[in-house]
Amino acid sequence: IEIVKESGAKLTSPRKKVLEKLYHSELPLTLKEIHNECKDIDFASVYRTIKLFNEIGLVDEITFADKKIRYELVSNLHNHHIICSNCGEIEKVPICFVSEIKKITKYKITKHTLEFMGLCPNCQN
Repeated sequence: IEIVKESGAKLTSPRKKVLEKLYHSELPLTLKEIHNECKDIDFASVYRTIKLFNEIGLVDEITFADKKIRYELVSNLHNHHIICSNCGEIEKVPICFVSEIKKITKYKITKHTLEFMGLCPNCQN
């Protein structure tokens, strides 16, 4: 909320609802998914809100292999994901090897993305 206010933007009711939806989501969401969860907000407002949040550094834009653009709140904790190549289910992967990679390469890593593809337990049967 402070980031929105510090940017000079108003925290309108629709913006607050979109922010709350992203905050409570376990996974990155598409614009359509956000709109479906915020039925009382028209799609154009959801789009403009996400665009603003992205511009002020509040949300990250993520594109997986399915080419759908998804959004999640920026945090100090980043996430990796595993995606079922059959049904499209997405799950967070709770481990990261960035510190080990930094030690080995001596790079100052500023950003990274990592995506795993496979078959979820349901699609393996």
